[in-house]
Amino acid sequence: MTAAIYTAYHKTAPLIASARVRPIHVGRALARVPLNGMIGDDTGDTISDRNGRYCELTALYWAWKNDRTSSHIGLMHYRRVL
Repeated sequence: MTAAIYTAYHKTAPLIASARVRPIHVGRALARVPLNGMIGDDTGDTISDRNGRYCELTALYWAWKNDRTSSHIGLMHYRRVL
């Protein structure tokens, strides 16, 4: 198993991605247009429709419930790069 760091996006911005850094569109269930080239937090077991109250935590919830291949999970924001 490997580690994964999810990068939370809510609008178009330069994509930060690699084998372990995975972009995720937070609040996708509420978005008018999905962001291309990334996972949506509205697939599988999700709370995407609650993004207005929980912000990036909808991505953490998605990873917790849907990422079955990672032994460790992290989260960062697309404007606050590690």
